[in-house]
Amino acid sequence: MQADGSWSMGVTAAQVSAWPAGTVNIAVSGESSAGNPISITHPVTVDLTPAAITINTIATDDVINAAEKGANLTLSGTTTNVEAGQTVTVTFGGKNYTASVAGDGSWTATVPAADLAALPEGSASAQASVSNINGNSASAVHNYSVDSSAPTIIINTVASDNIVNASEADAGVTVSGSTTAEAGQIVTITLNSPTVQTYQATVQADGSWSINIPAADLEALTDGSHTLTATVNDKAGNPASTTHNLAVDLTVPVLTINTIAGDDIINATEHGQALVISGSSTGGEAGDVVSVTLNSKTYTTTLDASGNWSVGVPAADVTALGSGPQTVTATVTDAAGNSDNETHTVTVNLTAPTIGINTIATDDVINATEKGADLQISGTSNQPAGTTITVTLNGQNYTATTDASGNWSTTVPASAVGALGEASYTVTANVTDSAGNSNSASHNVQVNTALPGVTLNPVASDDIINAAESGVAQTISGQVTGAAAGDTVTVTLGGKTYTATVAGW
Repeated sequence: MQADGSWSMGVTAAQVSAWPAGTVNIAVSGESSAGNPISITHPVTVDLTPAAITINTIATDDVINAAEKGANLTLSGTTTNVEAGQTVTVTFGGKNYTASVAGDGSWTATVPAADLAALPEGSASAQASVSNINGNSASAVHNYSVDSSAPTIIINTVASDNIVNASEADAGVTVSGSTTAEAGQIVTITLNSPTVQTYQATVQADGSWSINIPAADLEALTDGSHTLTATVNDKAGNPASTTHNLAVDLTVPVLTINTIAGDDIINATEHGQALVISGSSTGGEAGDVVSVTLNSKTYTTTLDASGNWSVGVPAADVTALGSGPQTVTATVTDAAGNSDNETHTVTVNLTAPTIGINTIATDDVINATEKGADLQISGTSNQPAGTTITVTLNGQNYTATTDASGNWSTTVPASAVGALGEASYTVTANVTDSAGNSNSASHNVQVNTALPGVTLNPVASDDIINAAESGVAQTISGQVTGAAAGDTVTVTLGGKTYTATVAGW
């Protein structure tokens, strides 16, 4: 007992640890200075049940992203064996925050956005501690991370040139790209077609992603510009998006080739000349490339504003063409890669037609009698029936047509024959075949209308045949004028006819 009346005594830890949970009565007894006995009892509560505290998931996923970093953050948790109203101390980001235990043992504390803004990127931990009214304390640690950096995402070039043409649309198109979002995250791609189409891809380990837009979706697009949008969230929930312009051209130009060389036949004359091959295109645009191939050589040109095109084939290339059919192939390709091709056959025909003129007036001589009548000029050709033959005599043209056998004939009227002078004339006949190849023949005819004169020399020297002369052969002779050597002279004597030939000079 102290002078002031106080007293104390020690109880060992072993003794205290032996106390049972609940109420323990401590009894104290003694005597007063007068010798009177003193006895008191004091109840002590022994609380051996430990307190506990937990911290709930922070920001729903224990990752604070950019959006969450810009707003107040609620930290929460639960306690066990802690009375309502007890104070919870929370240490977060180097600062302390307090909360009160609710009747159900839960607690919440608010971290202001201003404090969150100062949090560094990376991993960290939050601590919470509490004591119950009996002094039993508890603490908890909860790990979290701060990731407020948005990922990046890109869309690669689509269809090699960001233009989808008809053939690419028919096959479907792959859209791909890359992102810094984690593997397994979902990329959502939208295409603003007549109705918005949505596709999803999964980020691969290397950050790549890809989808396929099916043909049906592409073929529903109108020609023009369309927008692809790709969005992704990283695991922290930070979003990223990008857009990509995509041109669609599903209109295939249609090509035609005009008639070549006027009749799709290259004749002998044209075979030595430069050749123009031309045509047109619908659905194409000025500047679209046209490639023309003939005999393994290719010539290029472009469509004009009206959709027309033409190429020149040099004379040397035309001359190199062999006889027979030749195939011309033309291909038009627009800026989107849509193409159309057309073939056209042109025939090389270098064979000249044949033509001949028959003997005129039976002996190629027009005499006085024949000069007063119509004159028939005829001949043959290897051309089909109906082919026109042009016959020229003395500067005048006459026409004939071949029959099924190739024969032809034309009439020179008597008036034209009568106008001929005494001379030799050249008759020409011209023919042109369906390929445009021409040939001609010439034939000479003589006009001779002068009548010959005949005189007889005296027979038997005195025109008297005596007895002696009647017994021997007699020679009858004379002179002919206006006749040619070899002409026949007919002599009639005593009812008999004899012939002689005009001798030359």
